[in-house]
Formats: sequence, structure tokens, C-alpha cells
Amino acid sequence: MFIRTSTLFFLTLTVIVSLVLTACGSSPQPADTTEPAASSSDKSITIVIAEDPPSFNPMVADTGYDALVMELVMLGMTDVDPQGNVFPELAAELPNIENGGVVLDEDAGTMSVTWKMREDVLWQDGKQVRADDVLFTWNAISDPDNGTWIPGSDYIDSVEQLDQYSFVVNYNTIYPGYLTQFGGEQLAIWPSHYCDATQGFVAWDCGREPLSNGPFVLDEWVEGDYMTFTKNNNFYIEGKPEIEKVIVQIVPDDSVRKTMMLQGDVDIDMWINVNTANELEGSDVAKVSLSPTDRWVMRLFMNQAAKGTTDAAATPHPILSDVRVRQAIRAAVDVDTINTEIFHGLADPVWTEFFRPPYACEVARPAFDPDAAKAMLEEAGWRDTDGDGVRECHGCSNAEEGYKMEMEFITYAEFGEPLELTQQLIAEMLGNIGIQMNITVVEGSVLWDLAENGGIEQSGNFDIDIWDDGYAGVDPTDYVWEIYSQEAIEPGGGWNIGRWDNPAVDALIDEAYTLDEEIRHETFCAIGDFINEEVPIIHLFTVPNADAYSARLEGVQSSVNDLVTWNIADWKLK
Repeated sequence: MFIRTSTLFFLTLTVIVSLVLTACGSSPQPADTTEPAASSSDKSITIVIAEDPPSFNPMVADTGYDALVMELVMLGMTDVDPQGNVFPELAAELPNIENGGVVLDEDAGTMSVTWKMREDVLWQDGKQVRADDVLFTWNAISDPDNGTWIPGSDYIDSVEQLDQYSFVVNYNTIYPGYLTQFGGEQLAIWPSHYCDATQGFVAWDCGREPLSNGPFVLDEWVEGDYMTFTKNNNFYIEGKPEIEKVIVQIVPDDSVRKTMMLQGDVDIDMWINVNTANELEGSDVAKVSLSPTDRWVMRLFMNQAAKGTTDAAATPHPILSDVRVRQAIRAAVDVDTINTEIFHGLADPVWTEFFRPPYACEVARPAFDPDAAKAMLEEAGWRDTDGDGVRECHGCSNAEEGYKMEMEFITYAEFGEPLELTQQLIAEMLGNIGIQMNITVVEGSVLWDLAENGGIEQSGNFDIDIWDDGYAGVDPTDYVWEIYSQEAIEPGGGWNIGRWDNPAVDALIDEAYTLDEEIRHETFCAIGDFINEEVPIIHLFTVPNADAYSARLEGVQSSVNDLVTWNIADWKLK
């Protein structure tokens, strides 16, 4: 499955085309020009992925493949484990109120966070990683011309260096996501003495030719074929990594990757689907790691603006702008049948954004009721008067008389067969209530690209699409803003692609920016009630986050909060 959570950084995809077409030049270490060998008894492993990462900077494109290779070479201040716990990487400790790292000004509604860094982390060229690298990274991100948006960046007034190994972040509000401000699954600290700030954060060469401070060093990148990495002898944790070489091989075909796993030719295949997981069960060669927590909710995104537009108030969608239609679609989809027939019982039904602790909310599950769905459509002015099985507008709100209830239904190809079968089954279910769905499958890079690049969702050029999404870690605050807020409707401003505008929800999102956990829980549940009633998104089920790994590897743990390589420095070979 593809990671897409956090969103304006999705929107910096303008650089992807030029980045992907530009061959990777020489890396800071001499390249190993020999053809990479498959995994054997030596201390090397092979990871297979479907396509080249756009870069080592997931803040640019967020394909997941970029985050996977970033974990090999780059560190952030913190990271998040599979249970959602934040742990320090470059940070010497996690700042909080008790240790004095977090200072609140309750009257002004602001806060400051002081970070202390480890003093024993080196770049691969031997220079120390210091606070000036953090400031360099922040200045590049916040540059108005060549920077980008990151979660929480709107709330930062300043970042000030205190000494060589400490800095303070001054916020203009109470920001609950401060622990992953400069870390987590997508943000790394970049070297001030190596990256060229004039090239811009999303386009600089070091994003393709990284200077490592992580467990491995990039040796060679042959686009469309493979990448090779060798152990970083300057890595700050003594004795790690145990693995000496990592080969990342590009294998687009899912069935080929599965066969390679079963034959013992590769060691990691990330984001396998449930069919592959079932076929690997019982193998002595390949094992499956499941994340201990859920994140990825399969959902229907419905465009409330007319197809090809982005202003639902000025140009409402002729069908989906009516809440009764959205409620009817939800009632017509049989999630349990999808689960049993396609996902082998491994998908868990989900019907609210807030199903995960610590912010789980009690929301009654909407009933699967096709007859009620038909009645809602009749009430909304959609009837089939010519007997062709497709309803037409007869007194509906925002369409001309006789307008057919026919829409395009899109999904992305990379997930594989289970999602395409789900798409087909949902189309059949909606056809049963008189809505004709025309199926389209596209590449994710087209679906999620910038509007000016032809990105389908950002340009509003869709009716309904289906894909899996959810927030990393345990804090949904930023994710809720970027999916549901009014500010996130504008192309380039967020990921509210349904163009749902609810002022009451905007006010509640603002209230969620507090460190008072009781208030946060109540606020999220109130937002969940609005989502449940107005149905801007239909939540269907969670799908397992699964990664395949070789039986000769120890320490592999799938996570919805990061990529499978999150702890690669700890992996061992039997």
C-alpha cells in the first residue's frame, strides 16, 4: 500500500519528473560498479520494490519507496516505533514539560521546545551532525521560494540555535505534534556543509546523492535496475549494523517479487497484499510480518465539486453534492462481503476516522441496507423512469432534468488485484441501486500529482475514487487538518480533495491544538460525529500492513508508522 498521509508535501511533486529523468551522479563514496549479487551466506540482503524512489526525501513525493531508502542513510531527531511510541535518534532525549524541554505560555497560547542532540553522530565524511544542520534543514524547508510545507510548519515562529548541540523551536500555538516536528517517517536532517541550499529543499542534488549519517551508505544507483548500499563504518551505534551490504532491486511485477521470495532469491518484499501473504503462509523460506497496529483505512473519496473543478460552492457536483446521495452510497456497500470474498477475512470493518487509541470514539456502525439506499435516492430526486437500470435526475438538487446517475470510479494500480476486485464489487453494488460506475485504474503518481501536472485529485478531475490512507503514529491532529479543513481545499493547500467545507469542523480542528488530552479526545469525537453525518468520506475497512521477509533474517517488524526498514540497523542474519 502507498503512504500518502501528510499532504502539502504530496503537492511538491512538480520536481518528480525532472528528478526521475535525471540519472544519479556519483555519490559521496566511490561506487561499486560490479553487478550486485543475490543474497547468499555473506552478510548482504536484497530488498525488492516496484519502482525507483523519486529521491531520498519523502517530503517531496511520499511514495513510500523514498522513505524506505531514506531509513538506510538518513536520521531525524526522532522516529516512531510500530506501537506508536516516539523514540530519539539524533535527539539525546525527548523534550517534555517534566524535564524542562517544553515550556508553555498559557496566557499567550504559545510554547517553546528545546532539543538537545547527541554529540557522537557523524556524517559519512567524518564531520559531526550538529544543531546548525537542523537550522539549515529548517531554513531550506521554510524558504518561501524553494521550500515546502511540513506538518506544524505554520505554527513555528522561529528556530534558534542555542549552542553546537541544542536548539529551540518557538511555536505561535500549542502544537501537540512537536515530538515528530523534525523526525518521524518522512523528515530527516540534512547536512549544511554538503547540500546546496540555492537548489531548494525539494530539488537539491543531495536528495538523490545523500551524505549518510545512518547505518548504510549509498554506493550506486542504476535507475530502473538496482541500488547498492554498504555498511556505514561511522555509524554511531557500536557494532551496528550487522548487515554489510543492502541491494535494493527494482522489480515492477508483484508475482515476480512473490516468486523471488519463495525461491529465496530476495530477503524483503514490502507492502505485500493479502493474496501474497496467504500464498507465503507455511513457507520455510519466506515469512510475513504484520504490523501490530492498524492505520490503512480503505475509503471512498467523493468529489463534492463538479468534475474538473475545485469549488463546490460555485460548481457543485451534480450528484455527490447532495448528502443524501453520499449516505445512500454508504448504505449500499457491503463491507463484510468485500472482506470475506476478497480479503480472506483479514480486513477489519471501520466506519469512523477515529477508531484508534488513544482517540477512539464510539460511533454506531452504519447499516448495509440497499433498500434504504434506494429510498434515499428517490427522496433526493433520482429515479429510473426509462427502465435501463440507471437513475436520472427528476427534481434533484444540482443537476439538469434527466441527467444520468453515471460516474467515473478510479483506483490506483500499485495496490494490486485485491483493490481492483474491490473496485469492481463496489461498482456492482452501486449498480444494484441504480448508480452506474465506470471503472478506471491509473498509476498512483498520476492520481496524486499536482494539479498543474495533471494530478487527478488535486485538479478535481474525478467523481469517486478509492484508496487506503491514515495517519502515522498516534496523533491525528495534522492529518485531520489536511484532509478535512477548509484551508486544505485549495489545490496546493492541502488534501481536502472532496472539497468538504464545514465551518464547525474548522473550529473544532483549531481546538484540537492543545496538550490537554481530555479536550483533544472530546474534540476528535465531535469531528467524527460531523463526518459520520455528512459523509465527506466513506470509511470501509482497514487492510493489513504486511511485509515479506526471508527466514534467514531476524528483527524484521512491519509498522504502519514507518517503513519496514525503520530498524534495519538492528536486523541480524541467522
